[in-house]
Amino acid sequence: MNFEIANTTVLLWDMFYLGNPHRHMYKDIKHLPHIYAQAWPYFLTLLVLENGLRLWQRKEILRLNDSITSMSHAILQECAKLFYRGSEHCLYFWIYNNYKMCELPWNSVAFWYFSAIAVDFCYYWMHRASHEIHIFWAQHQVHHSSEEFNVTVGIRQSVFQSLVGIVCYAPLALFVPPVLLLVHQQLSLLYQIWIHTETITTIGPLDYVLNTPAYHRVHHGSNLYCLDKNYGGVLIIWDRIFGTFQDFYPDKPITYGLVYQKNAFNPLSLQFFYNLNLYYKWNSMKGWKNKLRSVIKGPSWIPGLSWTGHDGRRASVAGRRKKYDVKISYALKSYLLVHFIAVVNGYFTLTTIPRSEINITCLAISTFYVVWSLTSIGLMFEKSSWSTCFECSRCLTMFVHLIYLEPQPFLSALTVVVYQSLMGTSVVVWAVSFLMR
Repeated sequence: MNFEIANTTVLLWDMFYLGNPHRHMYKDIKHLPHIYAQAWPYFLTLLVLENGLRLWQRKEILRLNDSITSMSHAILQECAKLFYRGSEHCLYFWIYNNYKMCELPWNSVAFWYFSAIAVDFCYYWMHRASHEIHIFWAQHQVHHSSEEFNVTVGIRQSVFQSLVGIVCYAPLALFVPPVLLLVHQQLSLLYQIWIHTETITTIGPLDYVLNTPAYHRVHHGSNLYCLDKNYGGVLIIWDRIFGTFQDFYPDKPITYGLVYQKNAFNPLSLQFFYNLNLYYKWNSMKGWKNKLRSVIKGPSWIPGLSWTGHDGRRASVAGRRKKYDVKISYALKSYLLVHFIAVVNGYFTLTTIPRSEINITCLAISTFYVVWSLTSIGLMFEKSSWSTCFECSRCLTMFVHLIYLEPQPFLSALTVVVYQSLMGTSVVVWAVSFLMR
């Protein structure tokens, strides 16, 4: 516990790149830890701090349904990486190994900071491409699908988001070692978690250089003046230089979410629904040139307009007065929270198993069950008409599996008993509930 607290304190300091850079210098990829995935104490600390500030500022605390949905997306993304981990950097490795212009030192403090700036510069263009190229936006829209703005939204990501930046980061491979790219990508993600909050409006003179919660609120707004603005990751200077900067106006309320909002808590639906919109637009275009343009140009593009369309044809969100919310009992909320914690624990158990001790079939089945569980929780939050059968079958399947599960070295006997009890009790509860209808 003391180690986790100390590690969280260090990460909070590193969040602003004020920590010791030698802590994040690694000679090769083999020694590079998955900093982002191991930073859950840091995330929970920010979550508690934000809710404390919201209470102090007399604002509502985070909604359980939306927050769990956001965290579900983070788990889905990490589950996807279990299968394609490393593939998103294949091009970078290939260019660096075959065409690097020079062998720059991985342990130089000056070059470490230079690399941080270079990676952030490429992040700006990757992020901008994610908004201004339709097929990329179809994936990135997941991050903007929440009608809230809090730290949980910071980890609401697409399962394909890390594949989007392949081309944007490729030029760095001519001189930046891959290990430095991976370090700064992870530190940048950690920095960006804290800027997803409404509790902080300014950080003083640093507002001119750094991306801040206020600027990022604008970026997440679906109001007309907020669209396609403030793409920066750690630094906001790129937006100021390239004309995409938009200041925050306290007197102008911001509506968060998508322009055409998808009302759902099912993370699987939110991950992939927009790809249908992409297909429908492709299908509606005449001629192969316009079909291709509908994919690579902006989401608002139509024939005859510029790359990103123009504001006069964009929809207004002024009429969206109420956030999507479904009222459920406190008992059901407690149930879903307990099962979500069980899923998170199961996911972390899965990620700590050495690859040599788990085969691809077991990995696929375990990942499938995690996805099934998160989808079921989302459907329960929506009060879907078939969510009860979906949830009951999930619990029954897991209960039967645990009963006949062969002893595994990575699962303690106590863990198996706890999960058996949870799933068995849940099956009984849903069966009784169904019979009493």
